Amino acid sequence: MAFVGNGFDIQVANDYQMPIDTRYASFYYFLKLRSFDGKNLILQEMEKLQHQGRDNWSDIEGAIEELLRAEQVSAYDLRESLRNMQEQFSQFLELAVPSSLLTQLGLTSMNTKSAVSSLQEFLRDIDPEEYSSLEFPTRIDNFDVFNFLFVNFNYTSLLDDFVYLDQQQFDPLPRKTVDRNFTFKIDPGGAARDWGDIFSSYVTSEVVHPHGHQSIPRSLLFGVDTPENVRGNQDPALRLAKPFWAQNNIRYRHLFDDTELFIVFGCSLGKSDQWWWRHIAQALGSERTRADGKAKYTPELILYWFTGGDNTLGAEAVRDKFLEFADPSERDRLKQRIHVVLHGAGTARTWLNTSRTASFNP
Repeated sequence: MAFVGNGFDIQVANDYQMPIDTRYASFYYFLKLRSFDGKNLILQEMEKLQHQGRDNWSDIEGAIEELLRAEQVSAYDLRESLRNMQEQFSQFLELAVPSSLLTQLGLTSMNTKSAVSSLQEFLRDIDPEEYSSLEFPTRIDNFDVFNFLFVNFNYTSLLDDFVYLDQQQFDPLPRKTVDRNFTFKIDPGGAARDWGDIFSSYVTSEVVHPHGHQSIPRSLLFGVDTPENVRGNQDPALRLAKPFWAQNNIRYRHLFDDTELFIVFGCSLGKSDQWWWRHIAQALGSERTRADGKAKYTPELILYWFTGGDNTLGAEAVRDKFLEFADPSERDRLKQRIHVVLHGAGTARTWLNTSRTASFNP
């Protein structure tokens, strides 16, 4: 399971020199330029955050939760403010992510085989010390099926476009006599001094949008994580929770029981998405058995963290930040299951790397 946040969309906007990106601050200025309703409760909180220098989407969602907990405003009024902002956000996305950008990104992914290389060689990104403690490569064998499920927290189709296995870079039956369609490289960077070990296997991939999709404006979800104290099924506060509307427990909870490797990229690890982080943390500490009933494994996490600007955390601090969502008694034990990849604007990287693309004029 690969979780992808707004960091990916921002990366694409930067690599393609777009005049506007999908940062929270960009949306704020979009609203101000359009003279959006100054009485809107969410806009008022956004203005406070701007003065405080807090500029992540998780900050505004955290502010909504604080308003709710403090009972400063009603859940109904917050919902109305969010609903009124939803339409504006849809129009903002059309401006920030035009169809011409999607076309160019897709063409480049196709021509450079970026989607396939991301799936085949992402272990190249892990430095030798981290690689030596990673168990995932030791369990790989020929004929394995690599099923990549991308949980796209973004509302746009940029990630979907980039990782799509098109007809030019992927053939479901590329060989004459066997049905394998994928080769996985367990040590593409030579971290174990055993470069070139590849395994003949199969691949599938899928992208889901639990928080809605740009093409369906009314599906776009803003809100908080599930409130701690819910007063029955009709509690208005429950209607502000993203896991409630996305039906996380029904649609996604079971997937954590079958996942051997989690990857998190471009996420700020905000509390508004803690439903996901808690379930990853719970999975990391549990030994599982594969569907064949024989092979056993304990899930691991590869956590990408962008270093630049105010993001100066080291690998240990990033682990601690993630483990805030874990059971306190389990945190020390779970640290060994988390492998951090620190990367900046100039860092060589294989996973979801769009920097190899040519310049683009929208």
